[in-house]
Amino acid sequence: MILGGGFGGLEVARAIGRARAARACWDTVLIDKENFFQFNPLLPAVAVGAVETRHIVYPLREMARHRHIRFYKNKVIAVDLAARTVKLHNDRIERYDALVIALGSVTNYYGVPGAAEHTRPFKTLVDAMTLRARVVELFEMAEQAGSAVQRRRLLSFAIVGGGVTGVEVAAELTDMARDTLLPRYPSLRAEDLSVALIEGSDRLVNMARPAHSAYVRRFLERRGVRVRLGGRVIRVEEKRLHLADGETLDAFTLLWTAGVCPPAPVQELPLGHAPDGRVRVDVRLRALDPAGRPLEDVYVIGDCAAAARDGGRFQPALAQTAIAMGGYVGRRLVRQAEGRASGEFRFEDIGYIISLGKHSSVLELFGIPLSGKLAWLAWAGAYLIKMVGIRKQIEVGLDHLTHLVFEHDTSQIMNRRQILSDEELNLSLGLGEPGVEGATPAGPPGAGEPGPDGIAAADARPAAAGEGR
Repeated sequence: MILGGGFGGLEVARAIGRARAARACWDTVLIDKENFFQFNPLLPAVAVGAVETRHIVYPLREMARHRHIRFYKNKVIAVDLAARTVKLHNDRIERYDALVIALGSVTNYYGVPGAAEHTRPFKTLVDAMTLRARVVELFEMAEQAGSAVQRRRLLSFAIVGGGVTGVEVAAELTDMARDTLLPRYPSLRAEDLSVALIEGSDRLVNMARPAHSAYVRRFLERRGVRVRLGGRVIRVEEKRLHLADGETLDAFTLLWTAGVCPPAPVQELPLGHAPDGRVRVDVRLRALDPAGRPLEDVYVIGDCAAAARDGGRFQPALAQTAIAMGGYVGRRLVRQAEGRASGEFRFEDIGYIISLGKHSSVLELFGIPLSGKLAWLAWAGAYLIKMVGIRKQIEVGLDHLTHLVFEHDTSQIMNRRQILSDEELNLSLGLGEPGVEGATPAGPPGAGEPGPDGIAAADARPAAAGEGR
């Protein structure tokens, strides 16, 4: 039984399905709450329309049919290790002989008060679709806003978490907003848009080499992103972040990309856990009980597994780690079916790839660093190869080629109630109260520029965030 159809679970299923001996030995069932595999690294590109939504998903039932295994679309509620059963939604109980736990991860709010209630996660395909629709909708509202203050408030975005996901979302969002949306809305200007990226540590993307972290920061700041390092969020209110140093930051849209942790069914298992909730595993990826003893035929992989590496650290919760773990467990189950022994799990980190929006990236592959447009081509090619299925590879490849020539699509087809709260939906876009700074009608392009007598027009916007500091 394989719980989870992400990178790790999919690798296990494919390995068993390819081997005749394993198919004869194991009656394999794959269980996932969705009926598709989702290629997470391209979520930021989906969020801005650079890649079509359905092009990064692959139907698990199609894979199961080709690999001669069974697939259930259901949600895992609990695992009973003593009874060797898994409880699913709708009161279904499934028994197993060998179990692979690959349930992925959920957004980690680190216990910050108000974070779950007042920020938007960025973890699923629905999250990406909702973000894109919300950005376009807010531009439509800002175009009709009656004052500069309203425009600037509507178009303020803050992203908590300066890891790979946070950096990629900030870069893609800025590209879409500045290069595609702003030119199409005559009442809006570049200074009406603000994107802030808040990171609690002293540099962005800690997993990258320091030179690349510095490059990423410079790149984002040149594009207009305000980068706030050392900004540990301690409390979140409606459209407001409170930082540990007493500073507050207001934004109409708050995104949380600060980290992940295993889902509740994994954290609740009576096993040995790392501080972040991952299950400790041995060198063969078998789950360890609280006393450190391995459980036979119970494997934990991907974002759920705390596998030791050199230096007393754990393997990073990345797609390449999950793929390597899934491949190892799959081969181990095949060898078990063939009556052969397996060696220990070994993982060699091949590097990282960070997309910085349209035609720019930084990467390190096999110790070779690269940045700029050439790195973007390597990024596009690497992810194209890793896509599951020839059809998806062709579709994503065509998306990349199309995006080289054409701008993002700005159609907004989702219902407004799906992306706006009731308060946001009924927000007044009329003129501000007399005497309030910025409470002036939205003028045409050029409003606010000096006239023949050197006096600026009436649309006097406040200085852009960070200007003059």
